[in-house]
Amino acid sequence: MMAPVRISPTVKLIAIACLAGFVLQHAADQFFGAHLLQQFGLVPKSFIIDHYFWQIFTYPFLHGDVLHLFLNLAMMVFIGSDLEYLWGRRKFTVFFFVCSTFAGLLYLLLQAWVYGGEGLHAPMVGASGAIYGLLMAYGVIFGERVMLFMMLFPMKAKHFIWLLALIEFMSSVFSGKSGLSSAAHVGGMVAGLLFIALDRRFGLSTTFSRLVDKVQHKRPSGRSSKKSHLKLVIDNDSEEKPPRNPKSWH
Repeated sequence: MMAPVRISPTVKLIAIACLAGFVLQHAADQFFGAHLLQQFGLVPKSFIIDHYFWQIFTYPFLHGDVLHLFLNLAMMVFIGSDLEYLWGRRKFTVFFFVCSTFAGLLYLLLQAWVYGGEGLHAPMVGASGAIYGLLMAYGVIFGERVMLFMMLFPMKAKHFIWLLALIEFMSSVFSGKSGLSSAAHVGGMVAGLLFIALDRRFGLSTTFSRLVDKVQHKRPSGRSSKKSHLKLVIDNDSEEKPPRNPKSWH
């Protein structure tokens, strides 16, 4: 009998946010013509020229269709929860957004400076950049665990991630514009690998946690009280209609 899948707290919140974003996105677009994809997907023209900088943080929570959403969430639940239980909520959250941001910036770079033109209007959506980063971390940390390649062939995680990276790299090189989503996947994996290497070498996550703690526990100016020594610590461990353009789902 299979053991039940444990879903960690942050993974659960991200999954709920992705599901809510998907429903809101498609309902608003279909019934109200809201074009949320152009507002909250990662659109090179909007980000670079119109300064819609929030798109780099919102695009992972939008998805192209039900299958796109399901595959991303399933993968995040199966590998992300183990990583969050190992790292803690704070480090996991930072890792997720570092990978998604790096993947998004790589997509912007390729669309704007390599392809240009109509590529500036092509939005990218989906959490795959972050999830491929999580896959890289999983393969590095839990390298001896067995995963199913193509849901059929058992393979150690440390071999699985490099085969996956090779496939995505080849797809990004030889698939033209349609390979940009694969390039974003590779970007997420590179970001994940760099994060782990730098964290092991310089303790980046520890330094970040200390900075956050200083901000959270800083006393308000002009007030002094001995009672302020009592602290509550949580999780201390660890205007025109846009043109019709192809979407990039990843």
